[in-house]
Amino acid sequence: MKIALLLEDGSTASSVAITLDMFRLAARFQPEAGWRPHLYSPHGGLVRLTDAMAVETQRLPADLGGYDAIILPGFFAESVECITERLQTSWRGVIAHLQKLPDSTLVAASCYGTFVLAEAGLLNGVPATTTWWLSDAFRQRYPQVKLDADKALVDSGRAITAGAMTAHADLALHVLRRLGGVALARSVGGIMLVDGARTSQRPFMSVQKDYAEPLIQHAIAWMEKHLTHPASIDELADAMHVSYRTLNRRFTEVVGMAPLAYMQALKIERAKELLEISNADFETITEKVGYGDASSFRRLFKRSTGLSPAQYRRQFKGNMK
Repeated sequence: MKIALLLEDGSTASSVAITLDMFRLAARFQPEAGWRPHLYSPHGGLVRLTDAMAVETQRLPADLGGYDAIILPGFFAESVECITERLQTSWRGVIAHLQKLPDSTLVAASCYGTFVLAEAGLLNGVPATTTWWLSDAFRQRYPQVKLDADKALVDSGRAITAGAMTAHADLALHVLRRLGGVALARSVGGIMLVDGARTSQRPFMSVQKDYAEPLIQHAIAWMEKHLTHPASIDELADAMHVSYRTLNRRFTEVVGMAPLAYMQALKIERAKELLEISNADFETITEKVGYGDASSFRRLFKRSTGLSPAQYRRQFKGNMK
């Protein structure tokens, strides 16, 4: 079995390490299969993942066609502009290699690594996922990809994509399942305590609260201050000294959603927090976030997170004495 793990400076250390650990365990159960990934980078040599961790790599070969699977972990980047710049520079050689792969080669990527696969055109016309907080930017840059950012992992046949950083554990386990069988994946997953059962990124999603435009920032601050009251958007517009129409237009342009939808998202964020840190029933929580009807807010909560309030509390609430 020939597996290539493609790295660059800043590749996520957790993703690299868990891939190596899983494949090392796989070699115990199937020693004849050769579960030892080859670590490659565009220039070879030492690749620094963090200030405290680096790995030795080989220089990217001229041809990756003989490999059964190519795996790309995510990498750190400060913004979507930074990702775009790296796609055009440090990842350019990798993208060229990916474009030459035969259709039989399995490709897999998580987090920002999904941008590399999309840039190479390997996700065109097929379902895929990416890290949830850059889903809009991904969708705009790659409209030909059938993006479903709610999913934590998507297997489209030739390509496997996963969401944010820790979803790489599910990705690596699924690669083992595809190439080595269900029994191997169950054995490795059992030792690693990884079950691949995480299906959605939605429970982890949160709203952005920091924006450069003063109007938007002031509006968000007002919403947070009045979160416990059933405030209206008309009241918000009056407080911002603008018309409802102007506020709605600017908010939608900058934030990507209308003020009312954003206010509802803030209420859901606060409800999630209260479910995690308190024993209050959902009716009480509904009142604390300024929502009038517990039944409708429960439906809104489940639509947003993919979980009922009770399911969310069971999954995320710490053990409180």
